[in-house]
Amino acid sequence: SSSASALVKPYSKLDPRALNVTVVLRERAQAPDAERFIAAEGKMDATGSFARPTNAWWTMMVLGKGPTEMENANGFQIPFIVWAAKRGISAAMPFVLAQANQVENGFDSNINFVTLGAWDVAVGHRVVSHDPLSVTLQWDARGENPADTPAVPGAAVGAPAPGAVNASAGWSSFARMPIVRGSPYLTMEYHNSIPFFDTPQQLDPQVGLTVDGVSQTCPGTFAGRKFELVLVQSDETWTIWLSHNLTMMCQTGGATLRSTSPLTGVVRAAVTNNCTMGRSAFQCARRPPADPEPAHHKALLEAHVRTYPVAASVDLTAAEDDSVVRLSWLTRQMPEPPKEARAHAAESKATRMPVLMAAMEHHRKMGLCAVGGKTLEHSTNYARNLNGNLTLVSGNEWLLPYSLLPVGWRSVHGVATSKREMVREALRLDADWDPPLNYQFGAGDPYNAGKMLARLGHVAIIADELGEQRIAERIGKKLATQVELWAHGKGANRFVYDSSWGGWISCGCLYDDCRPKGCNPNGAPPDTCHCEPSQAYCKNEPPPAGVCPTTTDPGLDFGNGFYNDHHFHWGYHMYAAAVAAKLDPAWGARNKEWLYLYARDIANPSEEDPHFPVWRNKDWYTGWSWASGIALGGGKPYRNGHNQESTSESINAYLGLQLLGDALGDAAMRDWGRAALASEVFSAMTYWQIAEGSEVYPEIIHKKTIVGILWQNLVQYQTWFGSAPYMVHGIQMMPFTPASEFYIQPKWSFSSYRLGARDCFLSPQCEKDGWVTLFVQQLAVMDPAKAWEQAMALPDLVFSGQAPAGNGNSRTALLYWIATRPQMHHNRSAPRVWPRPLTCEAAPWEEELENPSPPPFSPPPPASPPPPIPSPRPPPPPFSPPPDPRECFERHDYADYRGHVSRTV
Repeated sequence: SSSASALVKPYSKLDPRALNVTVVLRERAQAPDAERFIAAEGKMDATGSFARPTNAWWTMMVLGKGPTEMENANGFQIPFIVWAAKRGISAAMPFVLAQANQVENGFDSNINFVTLGAWDVAVGHRVVSHDPLSVTLQWDARGENPADTPAVPGAAVGAPAPGAVNASAGWSSFARMPIVRGSPYLTMEYHNSIPFFDTPQQLDPQVGLTVDGVSQTCPGTFAGRKFELVLVQSDETWTIWLSHNLTMMCQTGGATLRSTSPLTGVVRAAVTNNCTMGRSAFQCARRPPADPEPAHHKALLEAHVRTYPVAASVDLTAAEDDSVVRLSWLTRQMPEPPKEARAHAAESKATRMPVLMAAMEHHRKMGLCAVGGKTLEHSTNYARNLNGNLTLVSGNEWLLPYSLLPVGWRSVHGVATSKREMVREALRLDADWDPPLNYQFGAGDPYNAGKMLARLGHVAIIADELGEQRIAERIGKKLATQVELWAHGKGANRFVYDSSWGGWISCGCLYDDCRPKGCNPNGAPPDTCHCEPSQAYCKNEPPPAGVCPTTTDPGLDFGNGFYNDHHFHWGYHMYAAAVAAKLDPAWGARNKEWLYLYARDIANPSEEDPHFPVWRNKDWYTGWSWASGIALGGGKPYRNGHNQESTSESINAYLGLQLLGDALGDAAMRDWGRAALASEVFSAMTYWQIAEGSEVYPEIIHKKTIVGILWQNLVQYQTWFGSAPYMVHGIQMMPFTPASEFYIQPKWSFSSYRLGARDCFLSPQCEKDGWVTLFVQQLAVMDPAKAWEQAMALPDLVFSGQAPAGNGNSRTALLYWIATRPQMHHNRSAPRVWPRPLTCEAAPWEEELENPSPPPFSPPPPASPPPPIPSPRPPPPPFSPPPDPRECFERHDYADYRGHVSRTV
């Protein structure tokens, strides 16, 4: 087995410039906003990194331009939806709204929300630190240079001087909020700044305000450490805990609490009852009276309030069959007045109350563990959102035990003897297949290019398994040549390094296949301007002479330049590269650093690699990945947050990572790939597949059996390119790989197949575009004999390079899939069951990670200020929601279907 330490090592730290790839610096409008990030584009930030997260759950919060309140720029902290206000963070507890084709997190950004902030800071927030599970935002002193305020990631708020609330008046004042995934609290750290908590809602006239357990009447001025507000419109009780006794002014007409003096300390707030008086139509199970459970939750929140998370890390232990992903939270204790601080000084690490976090459905299904084999206990259901119920769990570390998928290069079952010759016959015909000519010289989009390269790779692996070594070697050489063309950035559509965000992107090809260079249609008959495929070219000039069109057009290359679908695209390329390296290890060794660029872009596990963000797509808290990147809708972030459509292509990405690590002899990459693959499959089966008895989604949508697009705040039964059931079901199965054996299981397929396949067989377009191949493969899970008959009757056009859903498939791969179903083998009638249940006693870790005490607060050396912002900045255009994806589909070529923000939008 291999084990990753707390300081996870990178695959590589090589500067992409050393590989002689083209480097681009984006135009300011498409670069990280200098108001939001520590450093300007193209420069290292305070952590020494060029890279900024693009697909993380919180990045919508920093994509909006200008210091305005924008509820669209939100993140789903879980359980709260949060967005940056002028001087703090606004938050709302979502409620579930369900229709036949969608489920959403309902939230009211006009009235039913609260804001925790600092009254005396400047308008506007910026990122001062981030990791895979958290982001810390800071609001600086009004009128002061941000370079003069502490901006060191992880720097603690200093303890106050004895007998004083505010400390070190000579230092700049600021407020800082660590927003940590799964925290049931809002937490704000203050340095010499004035706390406030407000909401447009009204206080309940009878029990609206309680201060340190005593009922009070607002308006008024009250001194205390704990304030409770019962709000009329949401029916929520919010409890606010202060590290020090403060005098707070309470105002009505929209409840407001504001300190009369600055604080150097911490304020925490949480919903301790979301059905206080039985008024909420969304949160109350029965009303009135109010539900009885909140007293239990309130006690938990009260008991754990002193310990709060400020950062987190993800690391891994992987063995032959199992892995444990460890989520560890760096915590601090709320500072206290001197008397209480002395009373708690004798507390040991063992007796401190651990951090309290919220767990999702898949966490409960797999079983959360603690160090030493202990099972972490869950509370009763605390809150509900579109991803199901949340429970509260106490522990500074979570061990997530995943049984690894027993998959590799081949099917776990092997080809049935009775079908081997027919698979060989298809193989011999497919051995001479090539992608369309423009893709062979790199004048195509990276998505379809990757699919077709992976198709060649899959056929080569099948040839190798069947003992057809000459065919395998011939395809392998062809594959290596084409992989190298793309990976070295030498294709007509050049792959380049984006130094603004830190990523490996396609430059884009404005393809011209009808007017080659030198053609003058006005001076010659039209037939002399007819373009042979070999004469086609890209009209745009790549850098440095030109600009990459993908960095300005989010609809080009399916949004690759805006970091849309990177793991989909690079997953195919990684699989193809892995096959080429497996068949020719010497070629793999020569090209290793170029091939690493794909893996580093989507799955860099370490902050030690400064050129790419850590885990661009993967969300280790939810278990799934986010496909959408930095594209905006109507000039503003999407109100529903990030999204992912094709979870099967996400699964394929991490299989590609595993196999690339295996082929290159990189055990860490292989093990991270295996763990990410298991995590992705487990969450896909929980949140995309709607299995019988599922408690995640409301019953009204259960008959759909599958989710088409999962946003942070919305679930839809449709795709970006259409709403036909065969599209919704088909995109969640493409491509079929050895990992599909554990994701596309018979029990779920029985219900899903009826909807998708019936619609496919009624639609001629389904066959023409190649979707039909996927339903034949799904049928094979249940009835391989019937699937074989259907496969043999399929026309060649469904596998052609022009079939958008079938161009990554082949007849060889289709027949191979069917011939390796367990029912095709004598005395074997059922596939292997996954996941295997794991017990916490089997968790590999023996010791808990050290959770260091917060460092003493001291101002860091002054940092270089960001470049000046042009003033005045024009306001952003008014937000207009994107059109219905079905409308986009009617107005666009099918090849653009993966573009998350089309040119029409």
